[in-house]
Amino acid sequence: MVIVLTVLTMVTFFFSTIAPSDPAALWVGPRPKPQQLERVREMLGLDKPIHVRYLHYVKNMVHGDFGKSIRTKQPITEELRRYFPATIELVTFAMIFSLIIGIPIGVYTAFNRESFWDHTGRIFSLSGVAVPIFWLGMMFQLLFCSFWDVLPLQGRISSYMLYTNPIDSITGFHLVDTAITGNWIAFKSAFIHMLLPAVTLSFASLAFIVRLTRSSMIEVINENYIRTARAFGIGENLIKYKYAIKNGLIPTITILGLSYTYEIGGSILVESIFDWPGLGRYMWLSVINNDYPGIMGVTIVFAVICCLVNLIADLLCALVDPRVRLTGSR
Repeated sequence: MVIVLTVLTMVTFFFSTIAPSDPAALWVGPRPKPQQLERVREMLGLDKPIHVRYLHYVKNMVHGDFGKSIRTKQPITEELRRYFPATIELVTFAMIFSLIIGIPIGVYTAFNRESFWDHTGRIFSLSGVAVPIFWLGMMFQLLFCSFWDVLPLQGRISSYMLYTNPIDSITGFHLVDTAITGNWIAFKSAFIHMLLPAVTLSFASLAFIVRLTRSSMIEVINENYIRTARAFGIGENLIKYKYAIKNGLIPTITILGLSYTYEIGGSILVESIFDWPGLGRYMWLSVINNDYPGIMGVTIVFAVICCLVNLIADLLCALVDPRVRLTGSR
């Protein structure tokens, strides 16, 4: 994890600082004077060599200082803390949706091979890889917001709802905070605002989970111990839903970390399309304005989340699969 984060910060810092724009001019504003630009370059450290600036940035980052945003002139740490809950809530909701829908579909299609539903599930899994996420999000907006008018177009919650039923911020997650405080009217508004972006974000991961679950279950139900269980007269439902699923879902647990990190990356596009006030949209605004402190801050947060999630997925495999051990002892 340390090596990954080190290389990632070096590459991101290098490419974000050599981009063809002047951060000092963005800081000063329109029609800057040469004296103002020189003063701001000195204040931001832009007059120093790139390796010196990188080492200075890493030193401050270790102490929790990510600098100030050139676009908003606010501390990056405060802005990351403000937008972090919205992204994590969206990605986690999308991941849960992928598991709840994807695993049953994968299991059902595996137990009903070459049926109509099996072919439908395979077409669906292929479409998840082929359909661009930004196109899918815009199609959802056209259908559910413009044509049918059943779901909100964008945002995290209705502005009117925040005025009439304000949310007591406890965790920063709207669904959790409204459920804890019993603010069910605001809970409903937050839930329906999350549906479209979450389904859009989860589509690719959902299709991948369906495909992987189906293939692993097909492999498991052809194992010798499954045939032996059938020969002993054990019921088919007991074989399928106790012995087969227990081993067939191990590969799915393995790719949970990859799916979660994929959705973290996809949140940049989804949040931009649905105007979701999270780190993904903040990252997009930082990129188009060449706000390299903002780019660095979001990149580091995303990288840490991805490393931790994959570590947790590996530990879960060790807990679920008795063949995996955390030590080298035999």
